[in-house]
Amino acid sequence: MQRDIGKPLFDLFLLIASAAAFVAATALPEIEIVGDLSPAFFPKLLSGLIFLFAIPCLIKDFREWWMVRSVASPTPQVVKVRSVAQWLFVVLLLVGYMLAFERLGYIISTASFTFCCVLGLVILSGVWGEQTMAQRGKSVLGALVFAAVLAVAVFYVFNNLFEIPLPA
Repeated sequence: MQRDIGKPLFDLFLLIASAAAFVAATALPEIEIVGDLSPAFFPKLLSGLIFLFAIPCLIKDFREWWMVRSVASPTPQVVKVRSVAQWLFVVLLLVGYMLAFERLGYIISTASFTFCCVLGLVILSGVWGEQTMAQRGKSVLGALVFAAVLAVAVFYVFNNLFEIPLPA
């Protein structure tokens, strides 16, 4: 395992950015647009949740970073190639998602994008090659369930709670 400070720094960035977003959201006017919610409610809620969820991530990633010593790890060149491949993969998936969104609708395009993204990143990271067939089956099933639940839940929230229609 390689000693990489990137994860703890990203978590710290999330903490700072979410705190700044929360402070910025407090400056929004306290008027009622729909129902009892003000324009500041959702930005405050989301930034607060990001802040709360980033704290345990920061602690975990910092502990991992601190504990890693000189254990055998892939060469920096292999890590760099994998990182670039992962970024290119996600960018290409996003382009495909944008092109398919209106044709396939929100649920199918989002579930497909999420499934491909999760599984593709597992494969490109090298974890896939280290898994047994049973673990691979669980990974595929887990990615499938996650993608379907995420797409349906977000669709429900936007259509029913926010009253913002998404193409079905």
